[in-house]
Amino acid sequence: MIKNAARVVEAVVPEGTIVAVLNFTSPTEAFSDHAIEELTGELLAGNKITVVERRRLNLIMTEMNLQLSGYVSDESIQSIGHMLGAQSVVSGSLTNMGDYHRFRVSVINVETAVVQLQMSFDLQNSEQVAFLLGGDQTGYLVVDPRLDRTYRLNSAGALVGTTFHTPALVLTLQGTFAPMSHMYIKAGIDLGFIYTGEKDYGTFTIDGFLSVYPFAHIGLFMPFAEKFGWMAEFGGGYFYRHYFFSDGSVGTHSFSFELATGFIIWNNFEISYRLQYNYFAEIDYSEYPAVYNKLSVGYIYRFN
Repeated sequence: MIKNAARVVEAVVPEGTIVAVLNFTSPTEAFSDHAIEELTGELLAGNKITVVERRRLNLIMTEMNLQLSGYVSDESIQSIGHMLGAQSVVSGSLTNMGDYHRFRVSVINVETAVVQLQMSFDLQNSEQVAFLLGGDQTGYLVVDPRLDRTYRLNSAGALVGTTFHTPALVLTLQGTFAPMSHMYIKAGIDLGFIYTGEKDYGTFTIDGFLSVYPFAHIGLFMPFAEKFGWMAEFGGGYFYRHYFFSDGSVGTHSFSFELATGFIIWNNFEISYRLQYNYFAEIDYSEYPAVYNKLSVGYIYRFN
């Protein structure tokens, strides 16, 4: 996360700009020192901007009776920036939001006091962060900004899977929209094809199978590591099937109810499992499968 923040800062301020990493407000001095040191190190490693020496900054902060881990007003930021000869000043904060912490970073132009950049990240469970917060805080682990809270759930994707029935190959096209934190609405369509090779179902033989299944789910998403997360969904749809027999074909319709779960891996890859129960509304074929198990894998594009 700090590495990502450093790269964004480098992209916003002109190359060669003199920058001072001024202060970081957090519950503990240990966390503030860690954030400042890591951000300073990443900016130096990028070798695109000039970073003011920490020792000079400490001297001026001491003279002005300010702390690197405490609040510093905009006026003081400008004054310190002028004294250091800096053109831009970087500052940050860590705020307790209840079940997570928000990590903010901002960049201010010393001459104009214009905010050049303001970004935020969410932190989830991590032993390291809990230690830096004094051991009495709930731990937090950095979540990649592309998975950050609500907008990480706005997506479109395509998956390929199987129902393990006869067998089946199913293409899924889907999109998600997040109305609130950790919750999303998914809508999509399954396009399925089965060729059974004369497999016998007792009273009849199926030669082929085509299906169209529009569906909608409500889902919950919980990140558990950087670039990884777990999801759980429930919903349903309307299943149209067309079965091909040696002496003809027949179509059936059914309402379907589903439970689904899965994982997001490296932000953009999904592995999911779906348990589907089908209620045949139009025709009673007791030999037709009423329950499907579907396993899918695919690529998900996330909108920033």
